[in-house]
Amino acid sequence: MAVMQAEIIAIGSELLSGRVINTNAAYLSRQLQALGIAARRHLAVPDEPAAIVEAITAALHRSDLILITGGLGPTDDDITVQALARALGQPLVRSSQAARHVQRLYRRHGAHLSRLAARQAFVPRGARPLPNPLGTAPGVWWERGATRLIALPGVPQEMRAILQASVLPRLRRLRPAGALATRTIRTIGVLELQLQRLLRRFHLPPGVSVGFYPNLLMVDVQLTATSTSARRAAMLLDGIERRLHRALGRAIYAVGEPSLEAVAGESLVRHRATVAIAESCTGGLVSTVLTEVPGSSRYVTLSVVAYHNQAKIHVLGVAPALLARHGAVSAPVARAMAEGARRLSGSTFGVSVTGIAGPGGGTADKPVGLVYLAWAGPQGTQVARKFFYGDRAGIRRQAAQLALNGLRLAANALTPSSRR
Repeated sequence: MAVMQAEIIAIGSELLSGRVINTNAAYLSRQLQALGIAARRHLAVPDEPAAIVEAITAALHRSDLILITGGLGPTDDDITVQALARALGQPLVRSSQAARHVQRLYRRHGAHLSRLAARQAFVPRGARPLPNPLGTAPGVWWERGATRLIALPGVPQEMRAILQASVLPRLRRLRPAGALATRTIRTIGVLELQLQRLLRRFHLPPGVSVGFYPNLLMVDVQLTATSTSARRAAMLLDGIERRLHRALGRAIYAVGEPSLEAVAGESLVRHRATVAIAESCTGGLVSTVLTEVPGSSRYVTLSVVAYHNQAKIHVLGVAPALLARHGAVSAPVARAMAEGARRLSGSTFGVSVTGIAGPGGGTADKPVGLVYLAWAGPQGTQVARKFFYGDRAGIRRQAAQLALNGLRLAANALTPSSRR
């Protein structure tokens, strides 16, 4: 059972230097997966004719579908079309359709149509230009037998516009011999190694593969199934998903694409609950992430960055004696911060984080990475003592992840009688 094999080639020296992140490849892979097409290879090559020709020639021998991004514009280093013509063994020919489009855009902006700009109207013989609704450089569609090659601009907005308008509709009409289904199970608090061992015990059926994508405390489990039909592939994944839910329970926070902060927000909305956040070592990171979700004003009432002890005392009402006796990084102070934020705002929940993110400030008793978190709510206050490894940014991000997950769990535990 064959599934269409796709390959993505990104052209641009800036991608190899690390100055630009290749977001196009990730976007293209997701779009292909939605069509049941597997992306088997991502490749980045510099703006060098020989390297581009070599990459395209190799891809034509091993892949059914090749998607190329970058190098289609009017500058000296935009050489993708020329390299493509060499790889295909075809001369460049002028497309009257593409020429009209380029001329129209240059006239509209009152710009001079230079020789370099005019060459955007040329495509390899046998290829078709794909209209670019947002720019001058058209895409290119070439096919021979069961092999298809598509070249798109590197500018993400232009690439996506051509893909959505001209490429995906054509690809949807193709019917691969095999169907592919994917599903992402999003977890938190479970190690990647534990997930690997668990799935090994499942003895996955033929046609099912697993990928693990860790992000500090969180690990995404991507399941991929190939079968004779999309329905049968989905049924394979249904059974595995049910077993994962039974084994992992609350450690699964989402299936699909929802982020942890979005899921926490949905839980608050579902239970008609609100939250106030008091942060020290995370410096507002929990609040920032939570309020990046559209509509978060429905449930976020207050955010306090109480970095200095005086802010903890005068804003959140933390007793000076607690700070003197236990220190700012302690369970009693985390509890007082969460309860103070809840009391100050009148929210259903108060969440607090206090710790030592480093790289300095640690002691033998309280090393860098020590963090206390608290969640105050209608059913009382829970406090957690955690130790995180990593640099300053990693420690702060892990603390924020745990704070949001605790909020998700606290909101899900609400009952009608426990709500304020």
